[in-house]
Amino acid sequence: MEKESKLEGNIQHIPLLLYLSQKLGLSKTDILSTTDIAKDMNFSQQTASRKMQELEELGFIKKQYSPNGLMIGLTDKATEVLKANYSHLKNIFEESKSKKPVKIQGAILSGIGEGKFYVQIKNYNEAFTKLLGEKPFPGTLNVIFDKDEFRELILKKELVRIEGFKTKERTFGYINCYKITIQKNNKKVLGFITIPERTSHPEHIAEIISPTYLRREFNLKDNDKIEIV
Repeated sequence: MEKESKLEGNIQHIPLLLYLSQKLGLSKTDILSTTDIAKDMNFSQQTASRKMQELEELGFIKKQYSPNGLMIGLTDKATEVLKANYSHLKNIFEESKSKKPVKIQGAILSGIGEGKFYVQIKNYNEAFTKLLGEKPFPGTLNVIFDKDEFRELILKKELVRIEGFKTKERTFGYINCYKITIQKNNKKVLGFITIPERTSHPEHIAEIISPTYLRREFNLKDNDKIEIV
C-alpha cells in the first residue's frame, strides 16, 4: 500500500512536474528561477515559489544553491509518478474507441462551508453562472470517490479553468472545472466538479456545483451513494 500511494501523486501537481521534466529532463539538475517558472506557467512569482516549496516538501524535487543560482532537479519519486500517470494515460488512449462514458459512484460527505464561501464570491459566481447557464446553488455537494476511478474520470473530461484574480484584501487562485451529470434513480442533473488551486480537501473528494440544490433534489444524506458520469 505504501508503494501504491507514492505512485498516485496529486492531480494538481502533474502539470508542473511535466513542465519541469521538459525543462530539466528526468535525471538532470539545472538552474531554474521562479521568475521563469511563473512566466512559462502563467503563475505569479509568489505562486511559483509556493508551488516549488510544496513539491520539495512532497519529495518531488531537490534543490541546491550554487553561486550561479538555484539548482533544481526531479527526484526518483517524481519520475515514478510521471511514469505511473503516463501508463494510465496510455491505457486510456489505447483502449477501445467506443465513446462509452466513465461512470463512478461516490458517497456524500458534509462540508465545512468552504465551497459555499467560494461559490458566492462575485468573480467565481459569474464564471460558474456562465458555465452552468444559470446561477449556481450557493453551496457545493461534497462526494468522496475511489482515487483511481476519480482520476480516470477527470482524465477523460475536458478541463475548463476559471482564472484566479486579486482583490485589495487577497489573491484568489484558479479553479479547474469538469462537466458532469449527477444521477440517481433515473433522475439526472447537470453539474461541474470543481478543483480549486487551493483546497483543504484530499484529491479524491470532489466539490460539485449545480444550479440545483442537489441534496434536496436527490433526497441525499451523508453516506448515501450517488453516480456521476
